[in-house]
Amino acid sequence: MPLADLLAVLERDAEAQAEAELAAARAAATRIETDAAARLDGRRADYVTARQAELRAATERAIAEAQWRARAGVLEARQRLLDRVFAAARKELPGVARDPAFLDRLPRDLAAARAYVGDARVTARCRPEIAAAVRALAATNGAVTVVEDETAGTGVRLMAADGSVEVDDTLEARLERWLPRLALAVMRRLAEAQ
Repeated sequence: MPLADLLAVLERDAEAQAEAELAAARAAATRIETDAAARLDGRRADYVTARQAELRAATERAIAEAQWRARAGVLEARQRLLDRVFAAARKELPGVARDPAFLDRLPRDLAAARAYVGDARVTARCRPEIAAAVRALAATNGAVTVVEDETAGTGVRLMAADGSVEVDDTLEARLERWLPRLALAVMRRLAEAQ
C-alpha cells in the first residue's frame, strides 16, 4: 500500500476516532449536565419542601399565638366585667343592713354562726346600724358581747373569747366565698343573653 493511501487511512481512522471521542465526550457532558440538573432540581425541591415546612410551622405558631392572645383578651375582658359587677355589688352591701328581709334573717344567721363557735364566750362585731338588733338577739345568751365596728362589714363577725375560732358571717365574706360560683352564673347569664 502506498504511503499516501496509508496516510489517508490513518487520517480517516484518526478522524473517526476523534469523532467517536468527541461524541463520547458530548454524551458524557450531556449526562453530567442532566445529572447536575437532576441534583439541582432535587436540592431545589428539598429546599422548597423545607421552606414550606418552616413557613407552615411559623404560620401555625402565629395562629396559635393570635388565638392565645384573643383568648387572653376575652378572659381579661370577662375578669374586668366581673370585677365591675362585684365592685358594684360590694358597694350595695352596706345598704342591705337597713333592709327588713336582712333584719328578719339576722336571728337565724347569728344562731348558725354561733353554732360554729360553740358555747364559749364570744365577741360579736357588727356595724352600728344593726348593733341594737344583735344586742337584742344576744340578750338571750349572756355569753355574747356586742362591739360596734364600722369596719365589720354587713352582718356579724363572731370570735371566741380565747381567739381560737372566728366566724365571719358578713355579706362581704359570703360574697367572697361565693365569687367563683357567682362568676360562673354571671358568665352563663351573659352567654344566654347574647
